[in-house]
Amino acid sequence: MSRLRPGIFRFALPALLFAAFICGRQFASAGAVTLTPEEQAAIATASTISRAFTGAAKLIRPAVVNIKVERRVAVRGFNDPLEFFSEMFGPGFPAFPRSQRLPSHQTQIGQGSGVIVDPSGYILTNNHVVGDADAIRVYLLDGRELPAELIGADPASDVAVIKVNADNLTTATIGDSDAIEVGEWVLAVGNPFGLDFTVTSGIISARGRTGMNVLEMEDFIQTDASINPGNSGGPLVNLRGEVIGINTFIFSGGSQAGNVGVGFAISSNMARSIMQSLISHKQITSSYLGLETQPLTQDLAEAFGLQSPRGALVQAVNKESPAEKAGIRRGDVVVRWGRRDIADDRQFRNLVTITTPGEPVDIEVVRNGSPLQLQVVLDASPPEIIIEGRSDRFLQNLGIQVTDLTPELAAEIGYEPSAFGVLVTVVDRNSPARRMGFQPGTLIMTVNGTEVHSQSELKNILGASECVKTFTLVFRNGDFLRRVTLSVN
Repeated sequence: MSRLRPGIFRFALPALLFAAFICGRQFASAGAVTLTPEEQAAIATASTISRAFTGAAKLIRPAVVNIKVERRVAVRGFNDPLEFFSEMFGPGFPAFPRSQRLPSHQTQIGQGSGVIVDPSGYILTNNHVVGDADAIRVYLLDGRELPAELIGADPASDVAVIKVNADNLTTATIGDSDAIEVGEWVLAVGNPFGLDFTVTSGIISARGRTGMNVLEMEDFIQTDASINPGNSGGPLVNLRGEVIGINTFIFSGGSQAGNVGVGFAISSNMARSIMQSLISHKQITSSYLGLETQPLTQDLAEAFGLQSPRGALVQAVNKESPAEKAGIRRGDVVVRWGRRDIADDRQFRNLVTITTPGEPVDIEVVRNGSPLQLQVVLDASPPEIIIEGRSDRFLQNLGIQVTDLTPELAAEIGYEPSAFGVLVTVVDRNSPARRMGFQPGTLIMTVNGTEVHSQSELKNILGASECVKTFTLVFRNGDFLRRVTLSVN
């Protein structure tokens, strides 16, 4: 084998380095990636869209609050660890000293979100976040920590309003949820799992969801924006930063409650209406239309000239009611209310409830198979009802039968153990009570501001009808409160 002479390296090494340099330049030049004009334009478009998201987030985040609540709850079980044995073996059995006994109550800590909607400090959130809280504190994006007062809460819609006293508050704009479209981009803002002021994004998956059987009043926006525990009460906003929903619950596919792309928000129009009523009256005051509806089946839909069972079938129209004045008749099918298509009679009743009294509403009904455009103006409340007769016939003429509310009946109907009132068991068809919204299961809670806890108390108050000519009743259907005035002739 021949050897390479050392002198050759003096010439070969520089040549090799020069060749490597030239090849490297050519390789680098050949391997460089450049974007086409179309790709560069696409990136510019994406950057513009991204700025829309960041702009909406900048608008809404300072108006979002982290809510922490304290609830004092009773501890179930025996207060004294040896109390169980004392009951079994008699009072002589030893017991712990009082100082060593278990506490009868404990404090639970909860967390949620809210959004400031008024510079005076009103905050929209969920009833299930703050409804039964003993203490409420809110935390702002600027670092302030403030105590909050519960203004009102409505379990039927899961809407609640709290208030803080502070200056220089950033407020959110409440948008029009009737104007949203499926597929529209949205942001959900809140405090999931305690992670403050988190923003997630998605689209509107569906609107006008009802029949979820989680609330008495349902008008949900469905979204795939990530909503998790702690987001409840926070806003769902469009790319203009307007609140179009209040995040309230999620569907979870596993045992752990977490986002799986199916979240629900209360529509902003419903939330705004409930909020205004809670601020003004501390309770919900419903509008009065004056008709009764029933669900549509496929057979009924075909009989009334409809292709699908969507809408609310009018079963009865009260005389001299807003419905009668608008020209609505028995047998009409209400298929549109304002800008909303009616899915079923439950959604229709909810829309009526949140409509502002005195505001004209364009509606569409199907009559004898043909569409008909009408306009209705709701009253603030049902007209005063005149009841003939004295106390012994008052309830009969009102059209109801009542009984005492026992713990067993309360549990059977779904009322909490602390519920009070006189339970309505029967409501006569076409009676004044039925027109006012009484139904089996209604609780008559107060008469002229006095709580009633039994039939005898109710009848004693009504027995004053010889000298008292007007009665104001507050009654409850589920979690929905209503106030009516009755006059005795």
